[in-house]
Formats: sequence, C-alpha cells, structure tokens
Amino acid sequence: MTSEIKYKVSLERKDAANTLNVHTFSLWEKLLDQTLKRHYDGIISIGTTEETPVFTDITNNGILLMINISTANFVKWGVATTVYTGRMLYGESAGPLRLETGKSLFMISDTAASDVRIIHYAA
Repeated sequence: MTSEIKYKVSLERKDAANTLNVHTFSLWEKLLDQTLKRHYDGIISIGTTEETPVFTDITNNGILLMINISTANFVKWGVATTVYTGRMLYGESAGPLRLETGKSLFMISDTAASDVRIIHYAA
C-alpha cells in the first residue's frame, strides 16, 4: 500500500441551551492508493447558468473536495444536468467524496456568480 491520498473527517454539534444535547464524531482518517499521480486544484467562477467544470489531465475521477469561497451566494451541484443533489452555502464545503468514474459534475450558482475552489485527485 502506497497511500498517496489521505483525508480526515470530524463532525461536532453543540447546543448552548442544553449541554446534554450534543454530538461528536471524532476524527476519522482514510488512506488511499493512487494509480495515476495527478490532481487538479483551482478556483472556478460558477455562474447562474449550469456549468460543467473540466479537470485537465484527469482521466479517471477520484476524490473530490469543493469549497464555496464566495461571500453571498449558494452553489448547487450534481452529476446529471439540472438534477442537483447537493448545495453549498457560502463558506461551506462538499466532500471529500469519490466522484464516480465517467461522471461529470454540474454546478449552478444562485443569484450571482460564485467562486468555488475545487480539488480533485485522480483515481
């Protein structure tokens, strides 16, 4: 195992009114092998008409992380045209997740263009 890709996930929810109503998912770490040693890391302006980002030199989809770095608008995303399964409010992320091989990503911004940082590691 060569473990070129590593990602970590944790999640926590607090309740100021009821300190017993909390939840913590401690750090989980995943190591993955990577056959094709390539990645894409860029900021794309997603407009109010549907767009399909192109990941230069990545022929097999892999691990995807998207971060909406705009300050006001949300961005919807999915893997079929006009069928959006996810939403990132400004400042939120989607992923890391594995994008199925052969699938494209479709994105659209709410009321004005939004900058989205996309990091994609080849499988």
